[in-house]
Amino acid sequence: MENMLENKVLAKIDEIVDYIKESDTYKRFILVEEQMNSNEELMKLIEEIKSIQKELVKKEEMDLDTTDLNNKYQSLKEELYSYPIYNEYNELLEELDNTYQEIKTVIEKYLNDKLN
Repeated sequence: MENMLENKVLAKIDEIVDYIKESDTYKRFILVEEQMNSNEELMKLIEEIKSIQKELVKKEEMDLDTTDLNNKYQSLKEELYSYPIYNEYNELLEELDNTYQEIKTVIEKYLNDKLN
């Protein structure tokens, strides 16, 4: 019985996943993500930023001066945001996150209404 219920719930979740995957936003997101990943210069910049972030955390934990590192980090972030593809990626990611939150809210509200 429990397994049957789980299968029914998972089938409905699969329908929601298919709905998301068929959306223009998701399709565009995948395309932009592929374009970003194939841009070596952009990916190198992102890796450099990640590396600096790690170094910043370490230095801050040891109460060391991070002024120069922070300046470099800010400069690299500005460079990163100069890439239109990166900005589009972030916008699409935010749209998808909003969609996920809306779905979650609808499900929670529906369950609360039905169970209360």
